[in-house]
Amino acid sequence: MKPVVVDVDLLNLHRAPKECLTSVFWEIDEEAEDLDPFFHKEEWFSSTLLEWGRCGKLMTEGNAAHGFAQYAPPTLFPRLERFPRREISRDAVYLGYCFVEEGRRGRGRGTTLVRDVARDVVERGYLALEAVGDREWDGSWVLPEAFLSKCGFRVLREHPKYPLLRLDLMERAESPSVATERVALRLPAFQG
Repeated sequence: MKPVVVDVDLLNLHRAPKECLTSVFWEIDEEAEDLDPFFHKEEWFSSTLLEWGRCGKLMTEGNAAHGFAQYAPPTLFPRLERFPRREISRDAVYLGYCFVEEGRRGRGRGTTLVRDVARDVVERGYLALEAVGDREWDGSWVLPEAFLSKCGFRVLREHPKYPLLRLDLMERAESPSVATERVALRLPAFQG
């Protein structure tokens, strides 16, 4: 069965992979033992959906979801303040999460999620996606620089461990429909 990517809403958020539902790394800039991550994740989605609109993607196969992406304006990700290269461009949306379950990685599914996020961002008039990359990725919630580079992101602001990367999606004079077609062609193809 071929994976399908759908928008996250409050009715299907619970289907996201457990690892994603129990992480509020980007949404909350505090550490607390009694923190209920699912409550805060749901609260973040609820307020962001009202304030900004679509902000997540699920990759599903049948009734199960095996992939998840979360994106929004950088002001909605407070943890960014801790990073040295946190200045996200005004014409870009921040990609906080792009997760594919272990055992399903390496088959182009992460790239497919990025492509779907890129289409949405272009249709809304943004010119780029930006993300902090981790050059020494150890499984944390900061996206691996190697993965972002494979998706076409380029370093925008250097840092030894956490560079800021950018995926340009649309030229200023380009229409969103032309840019959407170009984005589909530029990103690596999904490989089943």
